[in-house]
Amino acid sequence: MAQPALKGMTIDEFLDWADGEPDVTYELVYGQPRAMTGGTEAHSQIASNTAFEIRSRMRRPCRVIGEASLIREDRNDRYYVADVSVTCAPPEPGRRFVPDPILIVEVLSDGTAEHDRGTKVPDYMRIPSVQEILLVDSRAARVQLWRRDGTRWIVEDFADTATVPLASVGVDLPIPALYEGVAF
Repeated sequence: MAQPALKGMTIDEFLDWADGEPDVTYELVYGQPRAMTGGTEAHSQIASNTAFEIRSRMRRPCRVIGEASLIREDRNDRYYVADVSVTCAPPEPGRRFVPDPILIVEVLSDGTAEHDRGTKVPDYMRIPSVQEILLVDSRAARVQLWRRDGTRWIVEDFADTATVPLASVGVDLPIPALYEGVAF
């Protein structure tokens, strides 16, 4: 006998449900809650370093939102947790998502790289406000920058001691600063 199809959650249903799960962070992917894997020390350090470096170098009057920032995609069945994001929208009490992100950063690890690249990046690209997506590897000093150029996306790879130009926030981001305190 066939199993009944799982009913997908909407974002509002997901948020109500997730409020009752305080010890685990979830994303909503295609209407289904998905537990986030526990990050390694390197993953957390890189995300923290990245948020700090962007915030301290940024020339725009925008806000850097650190780990557990929630990105709401324009569909009602997706709600993602990004490692770092930047928005220029003013803060609003009680808001549960990052409005109009211009930069999204994901730190890639063995457990997240496939999902981040294959699911999240294509969805992030559909958010009209997103100008850049930065993928930071947690296993080696390498980053990949996705930059919107009109209707197309340009992908650039950087490694080792390179500096990554983040036009969306007016920051030149030195790769070594992202990996300070991280052992490979």
